[in-house]
Amino acid sequence: MSNHAAPSGIPEMSPHEVAAKWFLQSETGALGHAERARLETWLADDPRHQAAWDDVTAALRTVADNAADKEFLAMRSRALAARPERRWPLSRMTAVAGLLIIALTSVLIFREVYPGLSHRNGIAVAGPARGLYRTTIGGRAEVTLPDGSVAVLDTDSAMRLAYTDKERGIRLLKGQALFVVAKHQSAPFRVYAGSQRVTAVGTRFNVRVEGEGRSPKTSVALIEGVVRVVGLNSAGSTMPDRRADEITMRAGEIFDSAKPGALRVSASEAEGAASWVSGTLSFNDMPLGQAVAEMNRYTARPIGLGDRGIANLRVSGVFKTGDSQHFAESMAEVFHLRVTHDERGNPLLLPRAE
Repeated sequence: MSNHAAPSGIPEMSPHEVAAKWFLQSETGALGHAERARLETWLADDPRHQAAWDDVTAALRTVADNAADKEFLAMRSRALAARPERRWPLSRMTAVAGLLIIALTSVLIFREVYPGLSHRNGIAVAGPARGLYRTTIGGRAEVTLPDGSVAVLDTDSAMRLAYTDKERGIRLLKGQALFVVAKHQSAPFRVYAGSQRVTAVGTRFNVRVEGEGRSPKTSVALIEGVVRVVGLNSAGSTMPDRRADEITMRAGEIFDSAKPGALRVSASEAEGAASWVSGTLSFNDMPLGQAVAEMNRYTARPIGLGDRGIANLRVSGVFKTGDSQHFAESMAEVFHLRVTHDERGNPLLLPRAE
């Protein structure tokens, strides 16, 4: 099987070029079910493919972190003015970053275009590809917002700016994000997530959206400061539902839209909810099935459970994101399990034969 199988319509190329093109297809919404299956097959075909994918992910983080840097912008301009030959004359990481700059003619995923906002129901709605920030599986991005606030996007997440003269609005479309809010601003800072609106005052908090449809589950972990959470009506209006009670949260509290009347109080759990920012996940007596699902959000090589009976084993500890093989091996050692691999080379946990 070819080591350089590219997306449909793209000629044979190096693994790094293929990985970059896959990113491009994925982030422009052109990756259907069949193509996604081809991508997964390509990753499993050769360890070099996964390594190239990891390199591209790391390069994307570098691009995002330095998008506004003058030297970086100058490098981008030079790369666009003189497209290099299809070879890798510099270090692998520099070459990957250069390829991505050329392939997308701007920062690949993290677009910061604010003008041209239209208004709908009193909320600014960005036009196509404007004010939209996205991360891929395993990716993470720190974004400085127009007012000086900071949003850190987790793996496979998306948010859209909705700033107006009345509010500093963010729509968390999927995944999760940590927000560090700039103080002393006249307009309130609000995050719209699922059917919830979170209003913050000079604070640090984590918001996560799980599921699809009109009412996905929304959770808020408040690390510092004060926020107010209110449900929106069934029509999705930006006006709060009159039947919904506004909840005021304080540091250390956790809100779950599935249980709107009951705030959990645990400072350590609230901090743990944002541990992903440092590249780790913190589990405290969590069922193995749920812990595996969390780890799988960060990798293209998801862990499988070959026996439903082991899903309820309880996991506690801090684990590095993106390293599914090491996590599987750790669980095998702790719970006397064994690790095999499925037909795609992904880790599979099974009870150990007696």
